Amino acid sequence: MTQNSQGFTVICDMFDGLTIDTNDQPFNIEESLEQRLADAIPKWKQEGIRGLWMKIHLPHSSAVPVCSKLGFDFNHAQSGYVMMTKWLPDNEENKLPEYANQYLGVAGFVLNEEGELLVIRERYSVIRSKPWKLPGGLADKGEDLAETSRREVLEETGIQAEFVSVLGFRHQHNFRFGCSDWYFVCLMKAVTTEIKHCPQEIAECKWISVDEYIADPNLTAANRFFAECYLNHQKNGNRTISPSLVDSWNKKFKNNIYSIQPVPKDFLQSGAH
Repeated sequence: MTQNSQGFTVICDMFDGLTIDTNDQPFNIEESLEQRLADAIPKWKQEGIRGLWMKIHLPHSSAVPVCSKLGFDFNHAQSGYVMMTKWLPDNEENKLPEYANQYLGVAGFVLNEEGELLVIRERYSVIRSKPWKLPGGLADKGEDLAETSRREVLEETGIQAEFVSVLGFRHQHNFRFGCSDWYFVCLMKAVTTEIKHCPQEIAECKWISVDEYIADPNLTAANRFFAECYLNHQKNGNRTISPSLVDSWNKKFKNNIYSIQPVPKDFLQSGAH
């Protein structure tokens, strides 16, 4: 809810916090922010306000040292703005949530009608031997696993593929910038087979038997494990991890909930098994 508070236009939240957006203020940020903020903070504290969120847009970057001087700290930055926060209670631990701290990567375990696996060799790799791996990349905002897997496979290899299920996933910590990383491997069925790899990202791309892929001495332990999961899956059962659309808590949209379900019959009946 937007309202006026101590001369500021603010957004109130259910946790007794206030968000102050520099774009919404009825005064000149460069001329009067420091004094106005210095006067307002003790009054907000007396009123029981617990947390302050200051969204500083690029044209108002002069507000960053002002807020730092008044005890604000950085929470996160995105293109066009930086968010700074200040916790007000003296007798309570800071409960303001930190910014997103997890990456979400998605790869396609793509099989053609002959049961061959689609693999790539990256043009740039942190591993000197540049081992064969699965096509994939980071999910975009608002993108489901299935959508990411289709997009990444197409962008890197030129292959159109259908999402079947989640084959498995890895969770590792202390990844890029100290964040954790989720890596989902999606079982997929190739719709096309002619490879047209992206030369900017991919050095090589080919179809290979799963057994030959597993036997590659340069293969990473994680990718070998995922390939072995696929072989065990085919040998020992027809259950997999697949999404179902379920209403959100407010019934305004639907979310994907992943659970153990039967493998789609058309996948079992194809040559990709």
